[in-house]
Amino acid sequence: MDVIPVILAGGAGTRLWPLSNEQKPKQFHNITGEGTLLELTINRLKPLHPDFCLIVTARMYEDMSYEQLHKTGLKGSIISEPMPRNTAPAILYAATYLSKLYEDAIMLVLPADHYIKKTDLFIQVLQKAIQQANNNYLVTIGITPTYPETGYGYIKAYDDPSEVKPVEMFVEKPNLDTAKKYLREGNYFWNSGIFVWKISVILDYYQKLMPQLYNAFQPLRDLTVEQLTQNDDLPWEIKRTIFSEIESISIDYGIMEKADYRFVIPGEFGWADLGSWASIDDILNPDSDMNRSSNSKQVIFHLSKNCTVFPDKKLIAVVGLNDAVVVDSGDEILVMDKNASQNLREVVNHIKNKPQ
Repeated sequence: MDVIPVILAGGAGTRLWPLSNEQKPKQFHNITGEGTLLELTINRLKPLHPDFCLIVTARMYEDMSYEQLHKTGLKGSIISEPMPRNTAPAILYAATYLSKLYEDAIMLVLPADHYIKKTDLFIQVLQKAIQQANNNYLVTIGITPTYPETGYGYIKAYDDPSEVKPVEMFVEKPNLDTAKKYLREGNYFWNSGIFVWKISVILDYYQKLMPQLYNAFQPLRDLTVEQLTQNDDLPWEIKRTIFSEIESISIDYGIMEKADYRFVIPGEFGWADLGSWASIDDILNPDSDMNRSSNSKQVIFHLSKNCTVFPDKKLIAVVGLNDAVVVDSGDEILVMDKNASQNLREVVNHIKNKPQ
């Protein structure tokens, strides 16, 4: 059965401001020096030999998405959401489109902004997930936690010795004490947001568990496959009307928390969710003082430790600082304590609401 990567690439990624912003989100930046995050996401799937790739994004990111898709050499299409409505509508949108192209196929749903160090191990886990999806199961990839992270949702598996574990429940982001408890118990995994299932199976679950959302998408099912990728007046107005009326809801809450036959496969392949400047440290090699930079030729560290710097066109000197993040991007500069990473959203909101 065909395996079709579906890459969710519509987020604005404002927690990595000022490098990532609404005009050019993080998935279109070469943060690692190895290619943009979207390009890397597509390329690391090539060992699965997909002959088609689908990207779900926002209308304003279509051109950038096509550019990255063409760089990978894979065939594919892009469908645009009129407005963000979280992962459940985005995945239903993708499944609706793919159901018109394939009698059935395996959907491999991935965010566009993850970094994975060990691609070979990642592919092995995906291959196991694909095998389980062929049995009409809903499969997700859990990341074996290495520390008590409070910024991720968790998946609790039943105590089962097998590699493919039945899911007991999905749990929200915990406080620190609860995260420590999860780590001690050992049957909790970080929720990676990576899912594998048949198109037919997930559509059946939408009908059963989210009938209101499923029925709202009926006008899209009445469109041709060509119209689903078009942003002309009629197709776009149909999409805009649907998305303006549906609720914003995650696939975890809408489907995975309620479905039968849910399985999680733990993975240890050097996964990083690049959702904050603190998380960038996972992908940059440190010097002897634990300082990191995306371009060491443009940065001077002096009497400083555990600092991370992203230069743009200027030389940046960091003197006498510890645990700092410095980012130069266009007309904007960020200087931040690493421990304040989760507060950056407030700054972005302030900038949005600031009178011109």
